Amino acid sequence: MERGTDVVILGAGVVGLSAARRLAALGARVTVLDAVEPGGRGSRAAAGVAIPSIRLFDDGPMLAFARAGRMLLAEELATLPDSAQLRRGQGILRVTPDSKSRDALAESAARDVEGLGTWVDAVKLAELEPALEGTPLLGAFVSEHGHMVDTEGYLNALLHEALRAGVRLRLGESGRSLSEQHGRVHLQTDRDVLSAEHVLVAAGPWSTKIPGVPGLPLKPLRGQMLVVHAPGLKLSRVVSGSTYLAPWRAGEIVVGATEEDAGFVEQVTPAGLLHLSATVAKLAPRLREARFVRAWAGLRAATPDGRPYLGRFPGMRQTYVATGLGGQGILTGALAAVALVDLITQGRSEIAAPFDPARLAG
Repeated sequence: MERGTDVVILGAGVVGLSAARRLAALGARVTVLDAVEPGGRGSRAAAGVAIPSIRLFDDGPMLAFARAGRMLLAEELATLPDSAQLRRGQGILRVTPDSKSRDALAESAARDVEGLGTWVDAVKLAELEPALEGTPLLGAFVSEHGHMVDTEGYLNALLHEALRAGVRLRLGESGRSLSEQHGRVHLQTDRDVLSAEHVLVAAGPWSTKIPGVPGLPLKPLRGQMLVVHAPGLKLSRVVSGSTYLAPWRAGEIVVGATEEDAGFVEQVTPAGLLHLSATVAKLAPRLREARFVRAWAGLRAATPDGRPYLGRFPGMRQTYVATGLGGQGILTGALAAVALVDLITQGRSEIAAPFDPARLAG
């Protein structure tokens, strides 16, 4: 049994590594486990859209959480090596096909201070993003807030910084079961038993699969994405509709993402590729002959009410969970980490209060 550990974190994604880095800076002895190498399975599969979803406009606490997450993400990226290379593009075009959908979108954001930005018609839209020339869209709301994140670079930088801070990384190792006994949490892993004062489970949709933790309503949603490249055509902003196009590496364009209730099956399917290809053909006709680069699939963790779980597992005192961030994981992961660090070190967190897992405990 390994002793001398204050906090064990399950999951080397954005939340887990951000929390580990912060806890280590406070002097805690931290060990991070992840079932796969190099860790961060869900985070690495994300396209990296760092912009609050339009769906959050009807949920005040979630919208505030996402916007605070965006600010903290910018601060965190700035502290990492080669920070400028971790960002892609700037701003978003929220496109609409007709006047009815434009008016509905404007109404949904009417009470929001930041709002949607400025309306432009299809002609101006093509001037802003030449890749959209010939689009059948009516136009778009343009905002300069938000950007894309290089998720691979972000995760690798967090790994490096966690190691520098003294965090122990045990990648390719799973937590098999846990229990709280005599003021400690005992975690059985593939290799041995870890004993710690606190355990934080930040393993995406796999967070409630560990024997010993209470069940919470949580399901994986599969997201398929593809990348295309057309010489001379690129994007400088995210183009967001029912799906999105966004700047990718070396002038490429990423198209995403499907939302499928497919269990834990992480695979690309013909139906998914057809859906994404139709998005390209419809939104950006000039990209119809673009070269296909690659496609992949990842899993998001979704809760019934669309809000994450940030707090203690119901009925447990020293075992915490941070999951259910859905498609906002890259955007809000660092803020979720701050909330859990506050809970672990201070016993309370105003950030986490609206997202207590007990609200939906079975």
